[in-house]
Amino acid sequence: MNRPHKGLRRQVGLAVAIILMILAMSSCGESERPVRIFGLSSQGPNFGIDAAERAAHSLERKIDVVNIFIAWEWERALPTVTLQRIDELGALPAITWEPWHPADGADQPQYALKRITAGAFDAYIMRWAKAAALFGQPMQIRFGHEMNGTWYPWSTGVNGNSANDYRNAYRHVHDMFIAAGAANVEWVWSIDSASKRPQGQKNAIDAYPGDQYVDVVGIDGYNGGPTGATWDSPEDLFAPAIDIATSVAPEKPVWIYETGSGDKRGDKAQWITDLFAYLARTRVSGLLWFNFNKDSEQNWLLNSSPDVEKAAKTALAKW
Repeated sequence: MNRPHKGLRRQVGLAVAIILMILAMSSCGESERPVRIFGLSSQGPNFGIDAAERAAHSLERKIDVVNIFIAWEWERALPTVTLQRIDELGALPAITWEPWHPADGADQPQYALKRITAGAFDAYIMRWAKAAALFGQPMQIRFGHEMNGTWYPWSTGVNGNSANDYRNAYRHVHDMFIAAGAANVEWVWSIDSASKRPQGQKNAIDAYPGDQYVDVVGIDGYNGGPTGATWDSPEDLFAPAIDIATSVAPEKPVWIYETGSGDKRGDKAQWITDLFAYLARTRVSGLLWFNFNKDSEQNWLLNSSPDVEKAAKTALAKW
């Protein structure tokens, strides 16, 4: 049975989500702080949604966005049930969509960007696009993040990829969703902070696909991670990338889409306090924490110790 009011509700829902992002760019009044977004990528069963819900309760902060990771190699269908669950929690469902096999590293020529643009994966992409249109609710897709790094098959300089190849592949995927009627999808273009890699900063600028293809600019950056990582102030870590976002997309919302801090090289609780204080002075309007404990890297969790959880709770109360 046709239900016209449902289509209207979906349009209103998408409009509200877009308005929320616009509001996040500016103050709502002298006595009110700006609207800001907080989200999580979490580990565990059910794409980490249960863990995100528990974290929201312990942090006493509503989760606005829940991000999950899905690799193309798995050939999974769009996880509509999962997206609906996130939507029912009052959060925006987001998918980091990765064209690779996660276990095989960067050297995967089968996922070279030119193959994506040439249509090698069109059937898979279109299945997702049609399913996203049927889902109908606001959602985000972050395609091929951190393309300005060196560690993914879609990275500039890897598998013969150029920045132009990235732009073409991103646009190709985006346009297939539009052709399928999936206007409910918000597109996230997300770069690595590249704070110590000038070439990475240049590659980010060159890979921007254009304002008509981007709804949110994301920035990824971690502090005090695996062996060889350094302990950086939030400003040192993120300021160059925020400048890049402003130069290529001055009108787009900017979110820290992935971040975390280890706790073996410095004071993680203080770093979290400093992070939110710094971001409050910038144009960044959203932050998604990578709430994972990865034995091979670091314990990124916001409750890795009582002091860390207290600092996160205090900072989020003002965010």
